[in-house]
Amino acid sequence: MDTFNYRVFLTIVQYNSFQKAAELHNVTPPAISHIIKQMEQEFGGTLFIRNRRGVTLTTTGESILPLISSIIQKEDMLFQYLSDLNGLEKGHVRLGIFNSMCRYLPDLIYGFKAQYPNITFEIYQGSYENIIDWLKTGVVDIGFLSETVNPHFPFYRIFADPLMCILRKGTKTASDSEISLESLADVRFIMQRESCDADASRIIDKLNLDVRTVCHVVDDKTTVEMVKAGFGFAIMPLLTMYGFENEVKMLPISPAEERVIGACVRDMHDLAPAVRKVLEFIRNYDYGKVY
Repeated sequence: MDTFNYRVFLTIVQYNSFQKAAELHNVTPPAISHIIKQMEQEFGGTLFIRNRRGVTLTTTGESILPLISSIIQKEDMLFQYLSDLNGLEKGHVRLGIFNSMCRYLPDLIYGFKAQYPNITFEIYQGSYENIIDWLKTGVVDIGFLSETVNPHFPFYRIFADPLMCILRKGTKTASDSEISLESLADVRFIMQRESCDADASRIIDKLNLDVRTVCHVVDDKTTVEMVKAGFGFAIMPLLTMYGFENEVKMLPISPAEERVIGACVRDMHDLAPAVRKVLEFIRNYDYGKVY
C-alpha cells in the first residue's frame, strides 16, 4: 500500500477530521473517504467512527496506529538520511508539549531554524497523559514531560521549575516570603487532574498532608479562579503562573520543591538525523530564569 494513505490516516487521527485531512493533503473529501475505505478493506475492519464532534478510532484503528506511525517514522528517517548524505539537512520533527512549556516554543523553533532552515516542525499540545501516549504510539518524536510522570522513556533534564503555594489574596500566613505546607494541613486543597498535577500530588503524598481536596479541575486558569474565589489553596509550578502572578498570593514552598522538566524520546538509538539535531538543541538551549 502507498504510504501516502498511511499519512492521510495519521492526519485524520491528529485533527479528528476527514475535511482537515483533505485540505492538508490537497485532495477532495471524497478522495479521503475512498482512501480510508481502501485501508478498511486491507485491514478487515472499520477504522473510524464519525460523530458530531468529528471522528474517533475504532479498536481496529487503535491497534494499527502504532504500526502505521512506525512505518511513517522509518520512511521519514530514510528521507532524512538521504538528505544528510546529499548535504541538504532536511527533515520533519514532531514535538509533544504541555501548556506552560509553550512559553519557550517560539524561541526554541526560531533559534533552531536559524541554523537549520530546511527542517520543519509539527506541534502537538496536550496533557502529560497525551504526550506519553503520543510517544508510545510514535505520533511525536520528542515529548516534554515532568520527570515525575515519565514512565520509562530516555529522559534528558533541561531545567527545574519551582513549585509554589497559591493562596487567595489577603490570606494571612506566618511569613510573606515562604510557607511550610505542613501549616496547611486540614485546609481545603484544589487539585488538577493527575495527568496535569502529578508533582503537586507527589508533594502532598511525600509530606503526608491531611488536606481536604474539594475541587478536581482541568487547567491552570480554572485553578487560579477557584483559589481567587476562596475555595482553597493550590500547589502549582512557577512556570504555570505566568500572567496570573498579580491575581493571587504566591509563596515559595519551604523546604523548596520543584518539578524537573525534560525532553523524552521513545528510543535514543532509533532517531532520525533531524530529530537528533533538535534534541541536542533542546538540551543545550539556555532557558534562563523560569519566570
